[in-house]
Amino acid sequence: FFFCFFSNTIVFSQENYPKPEKTATRLFYIQHSNNHNTYVYDANMEGESINTKNPIVEYRIVYTEGGVKKPLSKVQKDFAYGMNTKIIAPNLIEMHLAASSKLKFYLTFSDKEKPRVYVTINKCKLYLDSMFVQLKEGSTSLKTKAKYVLFSGKDFITGENVVEKLIVK
Repeated sequence: FFFCFFSNTIVFSQENYPKPEKTATRLFYIQHSNNHNTYVYDANMEGESINTKNPIVEYRIVYTEGGVKKPLSKVQKDFAYGMNTKIIAPNLIEMHLAASSKLKFYLTFSDKEKPRVYVTINKCKLYLDSMFVQLKEGSTSLKTKAKYVLFSGKDFITGENVVEKLIVK
């Protein structure tokens, strides 16, 4: 299903895209090549703890309408950008996007560190800041197909900035 390709060079297709404002609970966001609208994932905090029954707050920033914040539509939540979660250990939640259960994300949190998400792409484990989905030509909202996905974040061990490219087949 996926063919992985390692990329050390930064090949951002999303130059000049707006970046959502960072917040204390921001985990990561997703943008795509069809427009500047952005899908945002924040930790759902209850004081100093994460809400384990509903750990993620998902929404979109609709830049095509002046940057208004809106909930995901039912179709977006159920078939694309919604996040499915499962607690697998104390302070560790496994997640996947509704679009594919093959790629796993892991939400970690503790008393000492803010919540953050890591993912492994091309054997590179990274704390995720953002994803950019390059859609194939002719993609429509009903038949969307990705060409590749760029994962941007910090290397899990070194903390250095890293971008990994995943070719979608």
